[in-house]
Amino acid sequence: MTGARRDRNIKIDAGKKKNPATSDSTGWSRPAEGRREIAPKKAPAPRNTPPRRNDNRRSNNNRQGSRQNNRSPRTQQKSPLMDEEWARVIDHDLANNVVVAVTEGKLLLCRLQPKAGVDQLLTTARVYIGTDVSKRADIENVLGMTNIGRLPNHVKADLPLVVQIFIEENEKHFIAAFFNVAGNMSLKQHAFELLQGVGNKKAMQMVDARGSTGFESLASLNETCKIDAGELLAKRFLAELEDRNIQPRLLDLLLPVKA
Repeated sequence: MTGARRDRNIKIDAGKKKNPATSDSTGWSRPAEGRREIAPKKAPAPRNTPPRRNDNRRSNNNRQGSRQNNRSPRTQQKSPLMDEEWARVIDHDLANNVVVAVTEGKLLLCRLQPKAGVDQLLTTARVYIGTDVSKRADIENVLGMTNIGRLPNHVKADLPLVVQIFIEENEKHFIAAFFNVAGNMSLKQHAFELLQGVGNKKAMQMVDARGSTGFESLASLNETCKIDAGELLAKRFLAELEDRNIQPRLLDLLLPVKA
């Protein structure tokens, strides 16, 4: 047998055959056969654990407690009416059983409750409003303070007259505390110029009329200086009641009246 023929009859082992499903990566993959069901795991039994403490809340409570302890207690402010004893009636409203009055100590406007059965109190009448209840002949309770802006128009109209009568009845105090001692406030202004309608020229006339002896009464002052001193001083007081920013304040300098 020649060499070429012998070569053709030689059997060559092709080796182990490959699985067509897995031989080539480019071939179709095996179809999905579904996901295998897995039995659910049993949930562990709950443990009886004690509840956790809220440390943040506790710390917040401690902080709040410390803040509250550090705060000083508020002191209740005393009402200015507690120091007042007498007042002048401006109006008595029978329908509402309320008396509007002005105090003699600092000219504070207030509302009062009259006692049952009391006749209508007249304007300018003097009533006791002090803490000694046994002395209260006409007033049952002090209801509180008020201001000019809340007063009815007819009450506002009577207020200047009530204040003027109060000044005139205590003329010795106001003569000694103001008219006989008032001096220069500056090089260009005299204290008399605080009164409405009194300019520098009129103030100098009043100083000359006062002289070294002073005024004996409001009547002599009015006659000499041709003014109504009680009315002018009352208007000044009312202006200061309406505007708290007016300076200087004669209300603070001349009141309360000294016996």
